[in-house]
Amino acid sequence: MWSVMSELAMAAPWVVVALVAVLFLIVLVSLPLSLWGSAANERPEIIRALAEFWRFWRR
Repeated sequence: MWSVMSELAMAAPWVVVALVAVLFLIVLVSLPLSLWGSAANERPEIIRALAEFWRFWRR
C-alpha cells in the first residue's frame, strides 16, 4: 500500500493533497453534524472533541 501511495505522490502530488483535504473536510463536517442529531447528555463530549480538534489545527 505504501509503495502505491509513494508512486502516486511522485506522479501526481495534487491527488495526495486532494485526498488529505477530503479527509479533513469529512472530519470537520461530521462533528457539527453529530451535534445536530445528538441527545442533550451527549453534547458536552462532542463539544469537547470539537475544541480539541480546533486546538490541534491552530498550532
